[in-house]
Amino acid sequence: MIEGWLTRRQLVTGGIAAGALGSLVSADPVWGAPAPSEGDSGVLTRALRVEQLVVFAYRRVASSSALKPAAAQAVGDLLGQELDHVTALERALRALGAAIPAGPADTAAAQKALGMYHVHRSLTDLVTEHNCLKLLIDMESVAEGAYFSALAKLSDPALLRLALEIMGCEAQHWTILSGLLHRGNVMHSVPYPFVQGST
Repeated sequence: MIEGWLTRRQLVTGGIAAGALGSLVSADPVWGAPAPSEGDSGVLTRALRVEQLVVFAYRRVASSSALKPAAAQAVGDLLGQELDHVTALERALRALGAAIPAGPADTAAAQKALGMYHVHRSLTDLVTEHNCLKLLIDMESVAEGAYFSALAKLSDPALLRLALEIMGCEAQHWTILSGLLHRGNVMHSVPYPFVQGST
């Protein structure tokens, strides 16, 4: 194994986390809301804001006419799971007595937030299936990074488990979307085998 790199399986089974991919999640995208506080509620608030942005992107893609039937079906199914993630995070935040942040108010706010996560794909230029799938793959990468970062910061074991489960789900989404993009070519569509982190 390459020194300083962990397989996804080692990360999940060992519960090891560090601030990898921190550049994707350190800057909190602001759409008129204050930065979340520290502690579990702040970590979950940041994760929820990412999920809200992911849902926004999925809805934009789902409403485009660029997807072929197989991709449209998959995107609809994955959007349903992303909405489940939002519900689970909102439930956890309410249990902590925290406020639920509002998602991006419009496309311009969402596009600005994408830039803060270093995603430079357009939410409006979705005229090809390729563009749609690339946008969603990028969003799934952001989501994985958000949960990976959260694992180093959450203190409640139940919330750690929730973050691990959702991170695994996001990795599955990435793989499904990549498989559609690469038409099932396993050599191109399998997820990267390593997550960068410190041991």
